[in-house]
Amino acid sequence: MAQLPERLPAGAIELCRWRPEQLDDVLAAIAVSLTELHRWMPWAQRMPSAPEQLAVLEAGELNFDTDREWNYVLYEIDTGELAGGAGLHPRVGPGGAEIGYWVRSDRTGRGYATSAARALTEAAFTYLHDLERVEIHMDQANGASAAVARKLGYRLDREEDRMIEISGDSGRGYVWVLERSSDPQ
Repeated sequence: MAQLPERLPAGAIELCRWRPEQLDDVLAAIAVSLTELHRWMPWAQRMPSAPEQLAVLEAGELNFDTDREWNYVLYEIDTGELAGGAGLHPRVGPGGAEIGYWVRSDRTGRGYATSAARALTEAAFTYLHDLERVEIHMDQANGASAAVARKLGYRLDREEDRMIEISGDSGRGYVWVLERSSDPQ
C-alpha cells in the first residue's frame, strides 16, 4: 500500500493519483497547454501520442504503488475537469523530495499551483516520516513558479547554473526549500 493517499483535497481542486483511465483528460489538458508547457517542461517538447502518454500513466501508477514517486492530476471541484498535474519526487538526495506542478493554460491565475504544492507539502511531512525537507526547483525566468514557493513559506536555498535544454531556460535556476522544522502546519 502506498504511503501517500490516493486523493488530496486542496480547496477548489482535488489531487487524484495518476491512473491509466485518465488518459483522455490528460491528453486534452496537455493539448490546450502545450505552448506554455513547452517553455518549462522537458517532457512537453511535442504533443505525446496516446500510447506514449498511456505508458507514462502506467509507469506512474506503478511508481505510486511502490513509493518511488507520487504523481497526481488536479481536478477542478466545480467542473470535474482536469486542471493540471503535480508530483512529489524523491530525487534530491536522502531526506528530501522535490515538488513539481503545472496548470492547464486556461486555468492559470486561480491559485491551483499553490494549492497543489501546499497539499503535496503537507502530505509529504504527514506521511513520509523520514523526509526532512521538500524542495521546489525552477528556472529563474519562471516567476510564477517562484511566487508559489514564496507564498508557501519556502526559503530560497540557492541559485545554480543549469543546462539550457528548452526554450524557457535561462541557464540559471532557483532551489527553494522548506524543512520539516519550519513547516507552517
